This record gives sequence, structure tokens and C-alpha cells, in this order.
Amino acid sequence: MRRTTDSLRTDGRTNDRGVSEVLGFILVFAIILGSVTLLSMTGFQAMQDYQEGEQLRNAERAMEAFAENANDVMRYDGIDTRRGELSLQEGTVTTSDSGTKINITMTKDDSSQIVIPSGSHFSEYGNVTENTINIGAFTYTVDNDRIAYEGGGVVRGDESGSVFLKRPQLRCDNKTTETAVISLVTISADNQSIQSSGQVGFTISEVDNPGRTSNVYTDVDDVSIDVQGSPNERAWNRTLGHGNWERKDGIKGTCDFESDNGKVVVTLVEVDIEY
Repeated sequence: MRRTTDSLRTDGRTNDRGVSEVLGFILVFAIILGSVTLLSMTGFQAMQDYQEGEQLRNAERAMEAFAENANDVMRYDGIDTRRGELSLQEGTVTTSDSGTKINITMTKDDSSQIVIPSGSHFSEYGNVTENTINIGAFTYTVDNDRIAYEGGGVVRGDESGSVFLKRPQLRCDNKTTETAVISLVTISADNQSIQSSGQVGFTISEVDNPGRTSNVYTDVDDVSIDVQGSPNERAWNRTLGHGNWERKDGIKGTCDFESDNGKVVVTLVEVDIEY
């Protein structure tokens, strides 16, 4: 039987120390290599997450600026066209005249009801048979996140829910002035989309017919806004429970005037968006 013996150096000591140094070097090198690999992977993911977050924040700011320009068409009679820009950064912009539908119902002091759009002043908006207004949407989408201009507000949403970054112009003062103001932008643009990595310009303009319609109703007991078929259900629920609006069953908010002698101002502006 053969015996294994430690190799001897000239000074009579073995070479175990040299072997240990080599193993130690290999171990340290493996730890360093593993650490660099781990840091590069996590660092890349963190950088990617930051870039995606910054992209959405930029889109939010751009959409809010666009909303301000677009709402000028609704606020001022002398303005019928506005322009804006969005940096898409590989995102997609979509225009649609379908999606969220709204019904506005008022109860008068004699218990009669006025339903918009079936009322004569707003009969050309939406679907009179179903008593709904299709407000449409102008939506920027990247991955599973979306930012939309809807009804005059800006909403951000994903698979888990949605929230208005800028609320539509729905105001209820049911005690002091006993006045409700409902101002909505409806989009009649063709269903289309565009994806780009650069800046894209958009033009929003008031359509000729019906364009802008406004009417004042007096001696109103209450006015309700009923939202149907919206992809941004949570955002509308929060909005219709904000201020003096009282949220009812479904996606519905009611402004109930204290003396049953309220005034309601309704303004609808239909616009087209081109890019």
C-alpha cells in the first residue's frame, strides 16, 4: 500500500500553506465576482424602475398641462382650439369616443325630473335612448399603467385601481349658494392610436355641432351624476364622494340642496383631438 506524504520544502516544512493561500484566493475571487454580479443585476433593475417611474411622472405633468390647454376650450367662449405636446418615450396614445358614460338627473320641486342628455338642450350629446353621455378619453399607456384626460380631468390607473390627479369640474355647494356646477368635456375623436419614442403634437378643437351647450336650471331639489362602464371606477367613486357630493349606490354622486331651491349649471363641450 502506498502512503501519501506531504511534499517537503528545502527548509523541511510542507507546502500546505501555499495550497491554503490558493484556495483562499479562489474563495475571495468567487465572493467578489458574485457580489459584482448581484449588484449589477439589482442596480440595473433599480435603474429600470427609476426610469419607468420618471417616465410616468413626466407623462403626468405633460397630461396635466395638456388638460389645462384643453379645458380653456371649455372655459372660454372665445377659444375653440388649443395645442399640446407629449413625450411618448415608447408609450402609446389612444383617442376614443367610447368608454365612460355619464347620466345627469335633476329632481325639481314639483317632483318632475330632467334627464341629460334627453333634455332638449343636450339631445345631441351621447345616446338619448339610453340617457347616457359618452365622454370619451385621451389616454397615454405604457406597460400596465395609463394616464388619461377624461371628462376634463386627468386620471392615472393600472390593474389595481385609479385616482384623479386633476378632478373634473364638478362642484356642489348645497348650503351657502345652493348651486351645483357640472362642466364636462366630451371627446368625439375617431378611435386611433400612435406609438413613438419622441415628441408628438396634438390639437384639440371644439366641434361645430353640437360644440358647446350650457343651460341653467332653477328650483332644483337635487342633482345626481351616474357613471357607467368606466375603466376608472375607483377614481370616479372618490370624486363623487368629494366635497358636498354624497356618493350613492354604484358610481353615483348626489348634490342635495338644503332648501330644495337649488340652481344647477350644466355645460357640455364636445371636442375633437388630432395628431
